[in-house]
Amino acid sequence: MRRIFCMFCWQTLLTASLCLAFQPPQRIRRTAVLERPSTRRITFQSQIHERVYSSALFALSTDSSSSSTTAQSSSSSPPVLTVENLSCTHNGGETYQLKDVSYNLHRGRKVALIGRNGTGKSTFLKILHESYLKGTWSSSSDQLTAYREETNYKYTGKVEIPKTVRVAMVDQEPPMPSDVTVGDAILGITKLNVSPSRNSNNDVMDVVRNYRFASRQAETDPDAFVRASAAMEKMAGSWDVLTRAEEIASKLKIHHLQDLPLSMLSGGERKRVALCAALVEEPDVLLLDEPSNYLSLAGIEWLSELLTSNSNPKLTVLMVTHDRAFLEEVCDSIVELDRGSLYEHQGSYSSFLQAKEDRLALEDAAVQAANAKLRVELEWMRRQPQARESKSKARIDAFYKLEQATKPRPRDPNLNLVETVGGKSRRIGTKIVSMKNVSLKFGDRVMLDDFSYDFCVGDRICLAGANGVGKTTFTKLITGEVEPDSGFIEIGDTVVLGVYDQLGLKFDPSAESQTVMEFVIDQAQYDNIMNTGDTPAEARQLLKQFEFPRSRWNEPISVLSGGERRRLQLLSVLTKKPNFLIADEPSVDLDLDTLSALETFLDQFQGVLLTVSHDRAFADKVTDHLFVFEGDGVVKDFGGTLSEYASCLVELENRKIQQASGDNSAAEIKRQKHKEDSAERNQVRNFVRGAKKEMLNIERALEKLRGKSNDIQAEIDGTSSDEGWSVLAELTDKLNSVNEQIEEKEIRWLELGEDVERLDSNDF
Repeated sequence: MRRIFCMFCWQTLLTASLCLAFQPPQRIRRTAVLERPSTRRITFQSQIHERVYSSALFALSTDSSSSSTTAQSSSSSPPVLTVENLSCTHNGGETYQLKDVSYNLHRGRKVALIGRNGTGKSTFLKILHESYLKGTWSSSSDQLTAYREETNYKYTGKVEIPKTVRVAMVDQEPPMPSDVTVGDAILGITKLNVSPSRNSNNDVMDVVRNYRFASRQAETDPDAFVRASAAMEKMAGSWDVLTRAEEIASKLKIHHLQDLPLSMLSGGERKRVALCAALVEEPDVLLLDEPSNYLSLAGIEWLSELLTSNSNPKLTVLMVTHDRAFLEEVCDSIVELDRGSLYEHQGSYSSFLQAKEDRLALEDAAVQAANAKLRVELEWMRRQPQARESKSKARIDAFYKLEQATKPRPRDPNLNLVETVGGKSRRIGTKIVSMKNVSLKFGDRVMLDDFSYDFCVGDRICLAGANGVGKTTFTKLITGEVEPDSGFIEIGDTVVLGVYDQLGLKFDPSAESQTVMEFVIDQAQYDNIMNTGDTPAEARQLLKQFEFPRSRWNEPISVLSGGERRRLQLLSVLTKKPNFLIADEPSVDLDLDTLSALETFLDQFQGVLLTVSHDRAFADKVTDHLFVFEGDGVVKDFGGTLSEYASCLVELENRKIQQASGDNSAAEIKRQKHKEDSAERNQVRNFVRGAKKEMLNIERALEKLRGKSNDIQAEIDGTSSDEGWSVLAELTDKLNSVNEQIEEKEIRWLELGEDVERLDSNDF
């Protein structure tokens, strides 16, 4: 009995001590402990109640006081845009691109939104802009609240934008009405960037738009043009808007397209028109989706300076971009969309990469610590008797929570193209591609003039130059898509061309419902790149290696994002193992992780690389010299990087500005010229209007005079000699007087007609 009593006492004491050690604590907040000072997590995941295992769960806990944590920028300014609990799904909730996202965008910030292809970056921007354009006003506050739900894509949450804030967006592929001219689109006459439900709050832009519209209708409604011109004179800054529009259009190389309808423009030109319209509008918030696409190197440099200029420090920018050099120059914070959550980092892109590495390391450490605790608790669970005391339930609950904590959040694997497609290309002989005295013209435009070059193994060349000077045409000469006018191009027998162009995936438009898996199988069978004979199995392996999630394999290509289509195109090119790779703007639409993997692959690529790129970071890493297209068929070999060439362009531009500078600034000169030209146009139009009116009066007078002349002549013919010579002489004098009046008016009518014809032909 004594022995049994001692055992009972020992068990009672042990149970009591364990219950005290594992009693439930209060809810705690640990996000600030988890993250680096410059990194802030924005989404809500779970609430952690257990004090005992808190050290193992730091990376998994967030503020328990709300269902979604909100990034509070270091800026003291109020937010110009607020997102609360925003979620987005396209497959009925099976997967979410955005999940309970909350975010504050503060005035003056320049923010880059980054993430892998297909994670929802462009969707996020479109939701924000659509909320601005189509949202409804709340009568109780000065805010815009938008909720939206569609059949395929479902958005839930709230977006708030102050009524006085103007938002403009430049889409990756801007939708534009085809019957509108470029000039109208630039000045926003089509209201591309302005909500019809919002007041313009910009009287200057309204006056300028009215003036442009009235100037085109001056012939039919001259009074309206006179009123519009007078309004331009009265409104301060109106001529400056026209000057700014001309300057921006010139920098974006669309100034010569003003009178063309948008339907006649290429995709790149339409993108530049949309960008120009947004910049001319001078909004408070700019939403930019891949703004550097289709811009020349000089255009990218100019846009970077414009967005970071001290002349408009309150301009707020949220952009999606793949151009790391542009991102580094413009943005002061990074927001990453990763696994359905947002992470914000205050600082440059390079510092963000280090912060992300630290964050992921903390997550790994938390999971390892949880695993260590789990082993101890698992042993306790096994030894526990079936009838547990009530106080042990807290420890049991904590065990199950700890078990969940040991499951790391799924991460996107790092794409390794070297392992996926092999670092070695096919063998290439000594004779590769030889171009001798090649010339090419399109109409009057000289694209290439007597060009000669022999490509060698190891050549890594970037084609640089303004848009439209022949860079892409040069690559098509090598692929045989374009034939030269003179000279010849010889391609070696061992050369295997791989072309990664801007046109994207090449598949039959009628087969738009073709799935991703079907496309890869078709490509594999066509190119004979499968080895085992089990084509579907190897296709699945390729899709895994190129990081296409299983949920995408059986979806039609038409639903893929632009970046996912580019990655699928990259798969179809690299798996052929080319030894002469032509890459036309390869960084466009690729996420930064895929772009980094492509750079690593090209660094070990043993064939010939010929690329067209305006991405300085990419070109600097993978090429060692440039073919610079200067226009009129002139191509020069520049022994340096694209960044070095860009610096040379900036230096040359600065010299031109210094030489052209005088007592008056260029803007003042253009403004004065606008006023003088407008005054001259007004005078000419008033003269033409008066001349045409006078010509009409002359025609009416001539009709009466000719009738009078005919009557007098008939009277003379009917006069007899019996009436006397005096009557005949009097009638003759009257006839001569009338004919003289007719002659004078005819001469005046001809003079006026010549003046009107001359002035109209001069486009006044």
